[in-house]
Amino acid sequence: GDAEPGREDEEGGETNSPFMCTPQSFPPTPGARSFVMARSTQFAEDVLFLARDQLRVEQYSSSLNSKTRAVAAALRSQSRLAVWNASDTGAGIALTCGQHCAQKTGNTLYCSTRAMVPVLRNCPIYFEVAVESASGLKGDMASLSIGLSTQEMPLNTLVGSWKGSVGLCTTGQILDAGRWTSTANMSLAAFGHGRVVGVLIYVDDGTAFTTWDGEMVNATVSFSVDGQPVTSLAGGTDLTLSIPKEEELYPTVTLHDASTKVMCRFCREDMQVLTRDGIGAQEGEAVFALDGSVLFEDDEGMSESEASSRG
Repeated sequence: GDAEPGREDEEGGETNSPFMCTPQSFPPTPGARSFVMARSTQFAEDVLFLARDQLRVEQYSSSLNSKTRAVAAALRSQSRLAVWNASDTGAGIALTCGQHCAQKTGNTLYCSTRAMVPVLRNCPIYFEVAVESASGLKGDMASLSIGLSTQEMPLNTLVGSWKGSVGLCTTGQILDAGRWTSTANMSLAAFGHGRVVGVLIYVDDGTAFTTWDGEMVNATVSFSVDGQPVTSLAGGTDLTLSIPKEEELYPTVTLHDASTKVMCRFCREDMQVLTRDGIGAQEGEAVFALDGSVLFEDDEGMSESEASSRG
């Protein structure tokens, strides 16, 4: 006959009582439940960020700027977004917030991640990386480097230590293709949690030259911290980085400790610094974000969004 309430079925080993049933898929421990709940929240965040990024690409498809429209068309055709690239991220890094946020989780000394979208050539490109505390506790020391690299650089390498790469370290020093460079004011160039590092880059195909390693081009790079351009001891803000002409440059972050997470700002709407002086851009030149959105138009001191809002 039927099993008595509260007793297990001899064959299935399951109780027939509705009061004794526990979902087998429900995590049994508080730690496991916390992990599952965080995972569902992370999934919801990923969906929201993805929807926002895709809407931005659609918006830029009808931009007044031809370069912005061209980049948006390329992103759509290649199914890419201006975020960190999960396929080009070290094994010890976790990406969250729709791949906008990166945090070190592994034990490797250096863990790097590169953007999914390369830097446009023959025009100034600006992007930002916000540095935050992963734990939210005060007193945690940040240890990382923010810069640019080609895909030749291994992901377990400090950006700037490899040829064709450059990075600004939290110490305020610049590592340029394996060469350390001190800055004029180390206290201003040094950064930690709560700071925003900006990078302005111009890859000039017109500077092509031939070496034993093949044809190379020069890229001009400058850094800023919270809208203050980083100046070298020689007095300038620009560095010259030589890369193979057939290689692309990608925004890159190397994380050294797990107490830090970084948020990429590759789109105009996410930028904190929107003045030419703050990013080190020259007057009269158009400046773009990594996703092709316009920061400053030609011969104008305001962005496309500012122009539309004032119009």
